[in-house]
Amino acid sequence: MTGELFWRPFPILALTVRQFLGGKAIRVVVALSLIPCAFAGIYLLNRDVATAEEFLFDAIFLNLMAPTLLPILVLILATAALGNEVEDRTLPYLTLKPISRLRIVLEKLAGILVVVIPAVSAGLALTYLLVVGSDLGQSTRLLWSMLAASALGAIASASIFLAVSLIIPRALLTGIIYTFVWESLLGRFLPGVRVVSVRHYTQSIFVQLFDEPSVTIANVTSLRASILTVLGIVIVSVAVATWRLRRMNLE
Repeated sequence: MTGELFWRPFPILALTVRQFLGGKAIRVVVALSLIPCAFAGIYLLNRDVATAEEFLFDAIFLNLMAPTLLPILVLILATAALGNEVEDRTLPYLTLKPISRLRIVLEKLAGILVVVIPAVSAGLALTYLLVVGSDLGQSTRLLWSMLAASALGAIASASIFLAVSLIIPRALLTGIIYTFVWESLLGRFLPGVRVVSVRHYTQSIFVQLFDEPSVTIANVTSLRASILTVLGIVIVSVAVATWRLRRMNLE
């Protein structure tokens, strides 16, 4: 009963979450979120290459999760949230309800985050447990820093990809190219690209929260500036998605 009372004021959010949980996309997201666990298993075969802490923040978060895996996980759900409604021609039925376009976008965004953030967090937490083992107190701050940074990175990425799904027909393919070329490849080698990518601010938030002098990235941005940038990305993306939704030909 309590659950029903919570969902009742947010019908589009509830519908979006049910669609995700009942579809194939969630299986892909869960499977991909467990990829760090596979890397953890490989690491356990030879711990001499790095300490547990170094492996978690360097190999797992800074070089796998932030630049590549997190955007892909978010992309799968974000492009389906409204993109599938457009392809299936069910969006007109949604917009016929006495609900503002802004509310539709916000509830769709919330639905994405309700599903993707727990999946990402579970994958990171399980990886942490596998690597750290019985010494759970060793890097607690590291775990929480990874979880918080990935959540904020997911919020920024989800808002961008949700807006893109209303503008570009093949948003999933476009998002994959963007992730691997801009965020993952060019972002590693071109300093100018770093400061205009979600990856950079996700990594900066992690570095600032972890607060270890030996852990840093090039051109690291302050925590306050990174959070404000994420907030700005969300506001602009939601505004663009709302504007696009209002002007789409839904017939």
